[in-house]
Amino acid sequence: MIFQLLGAVEPDAAPIAIGAWCVALLFFWLWWSRLRFARLLRDVPTTPIRGVFVGLVETSGKVEHDDPLTAPLSQTPCVQYGWSVSEQWRRTQTYKDSKGKTQTRIITGSDIVASGAAEIDLRLRDETGAIIVRVNGASWTSKNTFSRTATRGDSLYHTQAPNRVVAGSTGRRTFSESSVPIGSTAWVMGNARIRPDGQALEIGSGGEEGVFMISLSGEARHSMIARGLAITGLLLGTGCALAAGVTLAGLARQLLPRLTEEQATLLTVLANGAVWIMLIAVMWSFIVRNGAVRVRTRWERAASLVDVELRRRADLIPNLVAVTRASAAHETLVQRAVAELRAGAASPGVFRILAERYPTLTADASFLMLQHQLADTESRIAQARIFEIQSRERLLERLQSFPEGLIARVMGVSRPPPALAAPAQRSSSPSDRSPD
Repeated sequence: MIFQLLGAVEPDAAPIAIGAWCVALLFFWLWWSRLRFARLLRDVPTTPIRGVFVGLVETSGKVEHDDPLTAPLSQTPCVQYGWSVSEQWRRTQTYKDSKGKTQTRIITGSDIVASGAAEIDLRLRDETGAIIVRVNGASWTSKNTFSRTATRGDSLYHTQAPNRVVAGSTGRRTFSESSVPIGSTAWVMGNARIRPDGQALEIGSGGEEGVFMISLSGEARHSMIARGLAITGLLLGTGCALAAGVTLAGLARQLLPRLTEEQATLLTVLANGAVWIMLIAVMWSFIVRNGAVRVRTRWERAASLVDVELRRRADLIPNLVAVTRASAAHETLVQRAVAELRAGAASPGVFRILAERYPTLTADASFLMLQHQLADTESRIAQARIFEIQSRERLLERLQSFPEGLIARVMGVSRPPPALAAPAQRSSSPSDRSPD
């Protein structure tokens, strides 16, 4: 019925209004997707490599590789590169003007005559350790490592696609290359998982969020770009929704004949604006709620990781201590037996020469292994606790802010328990579960 009224009042009103709302919804999607991504960056703390645990993580470090790629234009050792060569041209085009007369004009442009790209898995290292990054499916943000324009007289001009002929070529080629060099600082956001060999973790694609980025720009720049696009989508979408209201002024006058043209326009603009604001408010509420749930889930995972590390210490260290003590006691008995045998081997009136040759000591290696395991275990526990503290702070910050915290609490997201609590009963020291 509404579309019939639109057609009766202004034949072009319906398609214009529908088109404006379709464009507004496209900008709405831009706002929603970029805002959600910006908040995801905010929700996931950047952790040192030693503190990386299973799940969505952010970390940064120096790029390493034992056998890196070599970028073809700059000859830079790298783990990823992309290059292209474009040839500029100038052509005469024949066309007909509005009066039907044949005209000519000069147009310019460029064609890509050669290009290439490559990538390999990398190792990311910081002061706490190193981790392998499986780059398949990653979104790269690299830096420019080569940019130059060459003419036919330059040797560079013929290095790539020497036999490619472009119509109307001006004899100028632009060479461009971007790469991720060895030794550069990269920020990585992806899914941490256990390696196939089960020895350590690696970062790759996958996970619930499906985000996998390797960037030389850092988190702050990506967050700024995402927020800028979200604001742009919101403003342009608002403009389109209000423009749709202007086209529906005729419908308002048809339904309410007493309204003047200005009043009808104001009414439809306000009505469309109210619908747009309601749509934004509902979606924003769900974004806030889902973000708070994501932060709380991350804290619960972090708390459980602390519990796992404490249980690992309680199970591992007492057993290692027992093995080390047994090894040391065994060597003590062996050394004592050897000394007693040598002392009893001497007879009165017999001159003998003894060469001291003691058994090789192996308890030292056991003590060193115990020391290494103690240091490694305490470091893992410390990193897990740092991860939990960061996740807790993010959750409390989210729930204490207004109006986001109020919306999250109303929609069922609760505060975490006191700081010393955890989802499972913890062991605070190795002695709590030491063997009898």
